[in-house]
Amino acid sequence: MKTITLLGLACALGTVAEAALPPATAEGASLKAMDPEQTVAQKFDAFNRHDADAIQSLYAEDATLQSPDYPQLQGNAKIADTYRWIFAAIPDARDTISSIETAGSNVYVQFVLTGHLKDAPGKAVSVRIMSVYRVGKHRIESDSTYYDRKTP
Repeated sequence: MKTITLLGLACALGTVAEAALPPATAEGASLKAMDPEQTVAQKFDAFNRHDADAIQSLYAEDATLQSPDYPQLQGNAKIADTYRWIFAAIPDARDTISSIETAGSNVYVQFVLTGHLKDAPGKAVSVRIMSVYRVGKHRIESDSTYYDRKTP
């Protein structure tokens, strides 16, 4: 198992760019040669750009997402809609990765979601999250996300 710090993640993202792999878009991305960790790193990059179409293209059509707020979403379109809702509710939402580890096709990411609620701009959001992604054929097939819903 390898651990990548934020600096390591930045280097990994730079390697993807140097390999001339464009960021994922709704039109599809050239995902050849991307390992599971790179696929997940692109998902976080798309999140920080608030690009739900790119996120949708990184999830398999029949992907599942499970979290405390979404017991089981099925399909990349529903998953992308959930991210659109998050971006509307937290207009300055940003994920900061604390650690990322890979074991085969599984990628384990600890990160912090920060931002401010749209209806309460003075109310800061800071949620520690753990996600487990299973990646196959350069697409996220499943996303199991864990966090405390009572986090201020």
